[in-house]
Amino acid sequence: MASTLINLYRDKRNGKLGGVCAGIARRLEVEPWLVRVLAITGLLFASFLTLVLYIAAWLLLDDIPDNPQPEPAQEHVKAAGWRSGLAPREALERLETRLTRLNTRVAAMERLITSGEFRLRRQFNDLREDK
Repeated sequence: MASTLINLYRDKRNGKLGGVCAGIARRLEVEPWLVRVLAITGLLFASFLTLVLYIAAWLLLDDIPDNPQPEPAQEHVKAAGWRSGLAPREALERLETRLTRLNTRVAAMERLITSGEFRLRRQFNDLREDK
């Protein structure tokens, strides 16, 4: 189907009615509310055409796959308020949390490698390999 060629799907999990606006927003990497506002505006000014296009998209577009290919949009920082992605403060907090966890793991590995227990285990392993 043509929808698989352009990666446009209905996103029922984030959608309000049929997931069409949420799917379009996902594809364009904008917030779903923006597409919904445009759809409602189109419904008010060109009601029949907008309604026909929405129903056609609802019928023709496939549901989003359960395991879609990873999108860079999930972890990127918003360039503007209406774009999708993480707010700069949230992105910085996530990065700080990840770095703190990594630092804790590195410190634990350093403690293990510099401990006497590590040297003792290494000597036992060397003795086992010699046999």
